[in-house]
Order: sequence, then structure tokens, then C-alpha cells
Amino acid sequence: MSTTSTPIYRTLLFAPGSRPELLAKAQTGDADALIFDLEDSVPLNAKDEARQNIAGVLAAGLAKPMFLRISNPRAGDTAADLAVLEHARDLSNVAGVILPKADTDADVLAVAALLTALEDKLGATADHLRILPLIETCLGLRNTFDMARASSRVCGMSLASAEEGDFMVDLGGRWTPQSRALAYARGKTVADARAAGLQWIVDGVFMNLHDTDALRTECEIARELGFVGKMAIHPTQVAVMHQVFSPSEAEVEYATGLVIAFEEAEARGVGAVRYRGMMVDYANVRLARRTLSLAKAR
Repeated sequence: MSTTSTPIYRTLLFAPGSRPELLAKAQTGDADALIFDLEDSVPLNAKDEARQNIAGVLAAGLAKPMFLRISNPRAGDTAADLAVLEHARDLSNVAGVILPKADTDADVLAVAALLTALEDKLGATADHLRILPLIETCLGLRNTFDMARASSRVCGMSLASAEEGDFMVDLGGRWTPQSRALAYARGKTVADARAAGLQWIVDGVFMNLHDTDALRTECEIARELGFVGKMAIHPTQVAVMHQVFSPSEAEVEYATGLVIAFEEAEARGVGAVRYRGMMVDYANVRLARRTLSLAKAR
């Protein structure tokens, strides 16, 4: 489990390593953070070229925080993917890696060991490079809690919730805008991540670029279930995601007032206080502080 504070990114925008023009364009957009992809969006015969493209961008410097989606150690040349990070002008905006098809804590530990070796080689601060596991199988869902606790590098948890993505195929469910097939998976991902002490929980991509209403509905469902952000496959999706995953001005004002009122009462030795007609205690304060933390991402 991570022992270091992790930023709450509302949006993570994918950019395929095989598309250098998209690697550049992504840095000029509104997404909170980026995912430079060396996995599924890159054809097998273009992996080396994609690594070179990303290496060039890293050498020039990053304008936004970036996670590198590497190959799973069981399925690809993970060491070659991670070697791309050696070309970074500096690691200040290199946040870490997305670990796809994360199934067991052994997957997390294998990547953590490679990151330790890389940091040693680069003389970087220990545990600077974080791991965001991506749950894409039923086995991975079964082991979410164990993976969340496997390493101090784990900074959050994410679920591949795409309409016809790996998880839905493995599940054998049928996707609908109401997401009934994903209700348990989303709920378990959130509950396991929270139980492990993680606060950054990210929903997967939405594939239909033309249905903004359905995108908003899916974002609202994810937020209702406890997710705090979502992955995007196109810059046009970012605005809706930010609207849904950002606390409103009214929510921020309410949370701020609640925390102030409770802290004043606590200073007087009172563990519960009436605030705007409601009795609030420590649970309400935790929720209010989480709201304020999310507001800082705006």
C-alpha cells in the first residue's frame, strides 16, 4: 500500500506511442495527466518505433504528469518498455506506470522490482515511480485488495470498464449505458481500494466518441459508486469528465463550512455538531475533506 500522498487526477488521456503527433498534442490539452501507451494501442511490429517516439518526447521534457502504460511482465518486453524512461530529461513529470492486465500481487511486485532497479540506475528518489494497476480480468478483480497492498508504489487502482474491453469479454456480460454488468466490478474495485487505504480510483475508457450523453451517464455512475476519475481516449471527452468528477462550488462551500464548524466544536471537546440542520461527526468530516481534496484537482 502506498504510504505517500498521491495526486488525484480526474482525467488520464491516452496517447499511443506509435503516433508521435498525438504524444505532442496530448500535452497541450486540458487533461490532468497523460498515458503514453506501449501496450494494446500499439501494433506488435511498431513497438520499437513507439518506444523511440516516447523516448524523444521525454528527452524534450513533459508539460504534464505522465504514466507509461507498459506491457505486463507475463506478456511482453517490460524491461524494454521501462528503458524508455532513461531518456527523460528529468523525472519530475514522470509519475509512474500503468500496469495492464494486473492479475496478482506477483505482477505488481515484478514491476516494483524493475522500477527499483531503474531508479537506482538513474539516481532517482526511491519510490518516485508509482504503479497504477489496471484490472482487466475476473482474476484481477478477485485479487484487487492484495494488489493494492502489495507495494508502497501502488498509488491507486483502475478498472478496464470499456464497452468491449478485456474485462467485459472475460466477464461475459453485456454492456449497457446503465452499466448493470459492471456494477459489482466497480463496487468491488472501490471497496477493495478503500480498504487498502487508496484514495485515487479510476474508471476505464468510454469508447463511443459521438455519444456525449452516454459518456456523462457513465461518468455519473462511476462517481456515484466512488470513483474519482476516468481514462479518456480523446481530448473531446475531457470536459465532460472534469464536470462530473469535480465538486461543484456549492459542494466545496458546504464542505469548507462543515470542516470549520466541526473543528471549532472539536476544540471545545465536542465530537458531534449541528451544521445546517444536520448532526455531523467524524464520518461527515472525512467526506468533506475528501471533497476538498478533489476540488484541488480543478
